[in-house]
Amino acid sequence: MMNVAGIPGIAANLLLIFVTIQNNKLRGAANYLLALTAFFEILHQSSHFLFLFITVSGINFINYSTALQFQLHSIFGVTAAQTSMASTAADRLLSVLFPLKYNKINIRLYLSIHTILAFSSGIWMSINAINLSNKYPTLPVTGYISDLLVLDMEIMFQFIMLLCGINALLYLFVWIVQTMMEVFQSDTQSRLLKSLILIVSIVIGGYVINSICRMIINHFFNLNDIQIWSVNVFGGILLNIGAVNVRLVSYMSAKRMRSFSFFSLHFFCKECAHFSLMYGRSWHVEGKEK
Repeated sequence: MMNVAGIPGIAANLLLIFVTIQNNKLRGAANYLLALTAFFEILHQSSHFLFLFITVSGINFINYSTALQFQLHSIFGVTAAQTSMASTAADRLLSVLFPLKYNKINIRLYLSIHTILAFSSGIWMSINAINLSNKYPTLPVTGYISDLLVLDMEIMFQFIMLLCGINALLYLFVWIVQTMMEVFQSDTQSRLLKSLILIVSIVIGGYVINSICRMIINHFFNLNDIQIWSVNVFGGILLNIGAVNVRLVSYMSAKRMRSFSFFSLHFFCKECAHFSLMYGRSWHVEGKEK
């Protein structure tokens, strides 16, 4: 099931990167950052192939250290993708706050800083995973990426939620500034900015609602493993509803900008990836603890 979402997601992200490279009109900072996020998401979504192989082969469980050899790039990708999304939000805020200075920045240096930040966060989380693997090399896992985010690696969920909060705050400021300065913007710029804000709001909203649902129900109700799994699936359904709406919103609010539809594909595959990351974690981990 995860590969049903993962394979089209990888294809969509590759398409986004290809379109960004081929189209000279999509060479701006925001488009570069979206393409960079797409690259990291490809690393993330490739994680499902190991779980598929383990399941089909009938092995069921492998050591944490063995799984990490195949999933380390995915942990790097998940973390770096979240950071690059925050960079995109910061970039949009700078572009509306200081439009004249923004157009005069050294684009290579500017994008290099954002790229280094994304790679640094991914490397940092990868080091945390390696340290956990050294402490518990024989910990049994299914090969599913969420199975690796246990014990010390639970910090990854906290980090992602922190970045979601930063994203929401930055885009709130973007919306406020954009509303105040709308009279000075062209119709095309206004449409694109509104579409991007709405899309990111759906992405963050679905993610946060899912996390709140998990925290309240899983932690305050005495549920068995199957019931916990069902709760996580319900949270995943909310994420996927948001993903479907992203696709519709991008066409309704940016109808005249066909290239922008490729960006909605990216956020759709991102939501599918988050669904696969979140819904299975408690089911696998709590089952083994008991």
